[in-house]
Amino acid sequence: MLDGLIALLIAAAVIAMIAGSEGEAGAKPPNALAYAMGLAMGAVLIFRREWPLPVLVASCGLVLAYHSLAYPSLAIAIILGVATYTAAERGHFGWAAAVVGALTLYSMGYRAFVVRDSMLTLILEKATLQAALLAAALFLGETTRSRRALAEEVRERLRRAREDREAEAERRIEAERLRIARELHDVIAHTITVIQVQAKVAVELFDEKPEQSRHAMGVIGSASSEAMSELRSTINLLRQVDMGQELRAPVSRLSNVDDLVGMAQKAGLTVGWGTSGEVYDLPAAVDASAYRIIQESMTNVIRHSGATTAKVTMVYEPQGIAIEIVDNGRGSGVPDGGTPGHGLTGMRERVAALGGHLAAGPAPDGGFRVHAWLPTEGRGQ
Repeated sequence: MLDGLIALLIAAAVIAMIAGSEGEAGAKPPNALAYAMGLAMGAVLIFRREWPLPVLVASCGLVLAYHSLAYPSLAIAIILGVATYTAAERGHFGWAAAVVGALTLYSMGYRAFVVRDSMLTLILEKATLQAALLAAALFLGETTRSRRALAEEVRERLRRAREDREAEAERRIEAERLRIARELHDVIAHTITVIQVQAKVAVELFDEKPEQSRHAMGVIGSASSEAMSELRSTINLLRQVDMGQELRAPVSRLSNVDDLVGMAQKAGLTVGWGTSGEVYDLPAAVDASAYRIIQESMTNVIRHSGATTAKVTMVYEPQGIAIEIVDNGRGSGVPDGGTPGHGLTGMRERVAALGGHLAAGPAPDGGFRVHAWLPTEGRGQ
């Protein structure tokens, strides 16, 4: 609609110029062809957005053809201004400048040698004004294009920044989901395993050895209470994170490992415990992860290995802490015919998050071995 209106206005202006210039000295009186060419100069602008440079060239061609027939002269800035602006605005600044410059030189030559304008009149009044108007249209189009390109670049950067923020948010949500799953698994799996073992003992000895059965039921009760306590602590910790509060260190640390060993022994596993090296305070994340690694290893020993003994060794080194758990079971961290579960995966994720490494597999002398190394740079933080 707008393009059609602009084309109509330019055509009307050209027709008016042609009609108003009748009787120009040395010019042929305009006829039907002159007016048809004037209409064409406006009509071609309808296609300026689809083909900006061809429309500019066509407009210049019509102007050249018109003047070559010696019709009265026209103000080319009015005819070519819109086409020049559009060509520059659509990214054809160089070509548009060349076309407009060539036509301006032609116009000066025409008025100097055909119309016989004086050089002073040519430079001060006509050619200079036409060139200035076309140059203004040219640079206005280029400015509009540059501003649009800048705005598009800003929009694109904002879009990419928004996508990056969304991707980062999704990554954090996924990491938090895995962390919650790992934490809940570590809290519950060990105690549930002890409860399972003791429940079997209680059922098997219920008739023949009721005292031992009652003892097993007592272990189940205390293990259940401990599981509930740890579960509450974990949920409270997660609620603190949801409410934006400062995250406190987890309650399960190596200082609680005696309780862990004691629970494993209640499940029928003989556990040896040893520490070497100069003991020092561990960073909270390393301390909690070391506890969870031992806890999950004990859970796997009780649940899957069929072992009767296990040995836990911790070596404090200057740059890190090494943890090793070896049992005398069947040499697999999974039940016969089974596949690795979430426990080993969770351990690997914890160790990797701290920049350490973990190896788990059959021990050289039989049984199963878990070896983890956690860096402790910035110890005590």
